[in-house]
Amino acid sequence: MRKALTILSLFIILVCGIFSVDYAYRDLALTYDGRQTDVVDLYYHPDDYSVNNASGVAEIIVKENLEKTKAANNVAAVVFDFRGFDTIGESFILLTAIAGAYVILNGYKKPKKEEDGGEA
Repeated sequence: MRKALTILSLFIILVCGIFSVDYAYRDLALTYDGRQTDVVDLYYHPDDYSVNNASGVAEIIVKENLEKTKAANNVAAVVFDFRGFDTIGESFILLTAIAGAYVILNGYKKPKKEEDGGEA
């Protein structure tokens, strides 16, 4: 019974994954800008795209970010240069949570039964 339940659960997870990928492929925008920007083409030919209509924080990221940080791309600049300390803090919290869970879950041990027969 347990094996059948495990197989059924894995099958349900697989079907949900297939439907979610299908939904994402058909119904969601390919990019966050809403203009269906070809991200691969943007990576290889960044000068072909206009960034004149960027405003607010996007304007700073698009126009000044790479000059200020000298990073390979904008994602690396934001994550490692501007949010580096925040990322280190999040990593520390995650490792602390894992270590705490390990200590709590590994700390419980069943008491050993004393065997009769002692030493002679």
